[in-house]
Amino acid sequence: MTPSLAVFGNFTIDDLVFPDGSTRWAVPGGSAIYAAFGASLWVEDVSVVAPLGVDYPMTLLAGRFDLSRCPRVARTLRNWGLYEEDGTRHFLSRSAMRNWSEFSPRPEDASSGYQTAAHIAPLPYNIAVELTRRLRKDGTLTISLDLDDHDLAGSVDVNAITKLLGETDLFLPSLQDVRTLLGGAETLENLRRLRSVAPDVRLIAIKCGTEGVIAHAAGASEWVRVPAAPAHLVSATGAGDAFCGGALAAFTREVDVIEALLAGVISASFCVEGFGVAGLLAATHDEACSRLAMLRPRVEVGPM
Repeated sequence: MTPSLAVFGNFTIDDLVFPDGSTRWAVPGGSAIYAAFGASLWVEDVSVVAPLGVDYPMTLLAGRFDLSRCPRVARTLRNWGLYEEDGTRHFLSRSAMRNWSEFSPRPEDASSGYQTAAHIAPLPYNIAVELTRRLRKDGTLTISLDLDDHDLAGSVDVNAITKLLGETDLFLPSLQDVRTLLGGAETLENLRRLRSVAPDVRLIAIKCGTEGVIAHAAGASEWVRVPAAPAHLVSATGAGDAFCGGALAAFTREVDVIEALLAGVISASFCVEGFGVAGLLAATHDEACSRLAMLRPRVEVGPM
């Protein structure tokens, strides 16, 4: 069976405020679409499962994805995206759209089609749990997860979160998310702590922004660090989601773990080169392979 990949998440329109005071209004994006573009650099069969607002500019999607599983809704989730000097970001929904669940896929949407692999982008915790269970029940072979930092900040019990991790194959949090969950420990120490509470997760990868990603595969004696790929930074919005899509897509092709991490980092490198999906729209598979070849010699490993 040809591998197929589905992304479960949100469409959004974001109003961005950067540390230097500059702004960018009404940027179409969303975790689902960034992850889908990141995956599409490496696999062809990508579908998106997320409520799609009638006001979302469909021309941006360029017919790249299967959107047949997206229920149409009256409007798109609109966010404020605030960035700090240290790279920390805060996304806050507009007051009329604070019920995030209304703009998220429903658990039953997991059964609206079949996929061999699925990525669950940041969603309300209860939805992420039910989607994971339904996907596994329906035979999805590989599930990756990126949790929402609002839940990690205390609204959900840590033990419940670690239990959810054990039901997935790839856990792909940001460094900000990990520090929210575990505290301000050094990055490698937090990777070790995550591995201790989720020993069976096939791959844990912490996204560290401009520092790249540090990861560990289950059973391996070494950690792996992949630096960020050289890129002209315009906006980091969506880069973490693009990484998730790229890493999962490569992982489903049964490549080496390092190659999967490289693919994710390369997907993220295109994302940062434009506002919204502009950088990803300009990306090509040939250029992605070229960037991957240049980055491969810079991979580091060390004792776990």
